[in-house]
Amino acid sequence: MPKLLVILSFILLALSALTLFSNSAIIQDSGSAIDKTEDLFLLFQKANTTVTEIFSQFQANGKTIPQASLSEYNQAILLVKESQTLLEADKYSESNDKIIQALLKLKEALRIIYQTYPTSSIEIDFEKAAELESTVSRYHEQLQRIENLTSLAAAVGYDTAVYEANIQTMRSLLDKASSNIEQKRFEEAYNNLAEAKKICSKILTFLANFAVDLKTQRLKTYMSQTETRLAEIREKAESISNFASLAALDDAETSLENAKEYLENKQISETLNALTDSKQSEEEAMEYLKIAASSTDVTSRSAPTALQPP
Repeated sequence: MPKLLVILSFILLALSALTLFSNSAIIQDSGSAIDKTEDLFLLFQKANTTVTEIFSQFQANGKTIPQASLSEYNQAILLVKESQTLLEADKYSESNDKIIQALLKLKEALRIIYQTYPTSSIEIDFEKAAELESTVSRYHEQLQRIENLTSLAAAVGYDTAVYEANIQTMRSLLDKASSNIEQKRFEEAYNNLAEAKKICSKILTFLANFAVDLKTQRLKTYMSQTETRLAEIREKAESISNFASLAALDDAETSLENAKEYLENKQISETLNALTDSKQSEEEAMEYLKIAASSTDVTSRSAPTALQPP
């Protein structure tokens, strides 16, 4: 693959990542303010590394970095310095806004480079594929989170049958999109992803309503039931010294305790996230027990039968 093609595809992926995070960072409502700020600073550091590497690669190929692109980059650096000053003054929201602006400046710096150097039809196909594959990957990650939250909603008494069917439809659309990308049927892949986006929005609306409507008492009841289940699983795991299962149970109980603290402070979104983590760890603990039971069963069936004395 030509070096310029590698560079241009790298730019496209960077643009997609920055666009996704810039949008999600603005609407995200979970996690503490300082955690959000730290995440944004970390993302900027990674994005800045990407941009400087792209600059270096272009210059190594005899390409001149457009002045407009350099100007956007310099503005991004200034915005981050302002963000750091605001962070030191504990002004997290204002600090976050400055970092997001800086990320958008980096994105603009890349966009200018990308538009300055036109690509061939082969390169365009490669870029389309890279963009679509990146989108499919992000949807798969989001789908996993949606499945976990939908499972939690079902566990506390909500009727999720329709949404579980929607999840399967969305997964099928993503598989079709991947197949169409491999065969360079980009228009069909775009259509697949557009349908997946509609379904995703529908499920997310349900989950948003679920988070709002879920009453504290129902959460407490669910937590009590979870405690009982974890205690039963722990008893089984301890009886056979299944350390992998016990470690997963420790994680489940830690997440459950975190959920209780969040609920005490009426932080519903954080409570749901902690409960989702607890449920995942609980399922891991059960899976380790199943593996151990299966192994024991195979061993007992393969052992020779002892001869009985006459």
